[in-house]
Amino acid sequence: MTRPTTAERRKRARLRLPQVVRVRPSDAHGLNFDEILPTLNTTRDSVYFASKNSSYVKDMRVFITFPYSDSPGSLNRESLGKVVRIDDLGQGRRGIAIEILMPLYVGGKETVR
Repeated sequence: MTRPTTAERRKRARLRLPQVVRVRPSDAHGLNFDEILPTLNTTRDSVYFASKNSSYVKDMRVFITFPYSDSPGSLNRESLGKVVRIDDLGQGRRGIAIEILMPLYVGGKETVR
């Protein structure tokens, strides 16, 4: 039995190599959490990970650091992201898809080459 062919909607291919991501809400007056999790799959402009945190809602804005490392001297670049999909993965886990909207630059100008 073959699967029906459908048009691929993704703009970029998914990388299924787990990488670490840090996610926290961008609203200072709302929820307060800070998660560091491995991804299930990624592209250059989106990440998908599993979380037991029930605070995520569709269209929620978050600060996302991808890839994230806590090693001394790491250059972690934070970006603004938006939750675009939430899947029920069972056993209290939810699949969270975040679109990376734009990088955040704090404290100076970025050099343009």
